[in-house]
Amino acid sequence: MKRTLMLTVVVAALGVAWGCNVQKPDDSVGVPVATTGSSDVENTITKLEEQWVTAILAKDTGTIERLLSDDFVGTTNDRRYAKQQAVDDVKEGTHEMLRLDDVQVRVFGDTAIVDVDQTEKSRHGADDFSGTYMFTNVWVKRNGEWKAVASHGSRIR
Repeated sequence: MKRTLMLTVVVAALGVAWGCNVQKPDDSVGVPVATTGSSDVENTITKLEEQWVTAILAKDTGTIERLLSDDFVGTTNDRRYAKQQAVDDVKEGTHEMLRLDDVQVRVFGDTAIVDVDQTEKSRHGADDFSGTYMFTNVWVKRNGEWKAVASHGSRIR
């Protein structure tokens, strides 16, 4: 059941990306196309990802609230969480180290999808969450601002 829900969220996020930049050359079927020449957007999104990590380390909940959309949904291998839960997690968790590696940004109009590896040393309550994770984050530009609307993280085994 949890796996089905997680898959549904990921498929929905990809559907948003698909729908935001479907191009129909001639009368052919619409196909999502990554925007070329989008290095400025890629740099912006990469900096936002770095701000997110820096805010977690500093317990800067104001930045987290600014970066996440009000309808943000995050998923892991066993739970779904909303924006407020993400903010609370920053307040309550202990993050000694977070490092992003291999940040890959693909831009589809006003939607950007980020694939990134994250290594962390962290605790939440008595539980040790240290390890390496793969994340897929979805950013959407609304009213001129990029906001994270979805995030999925899975621990690399």
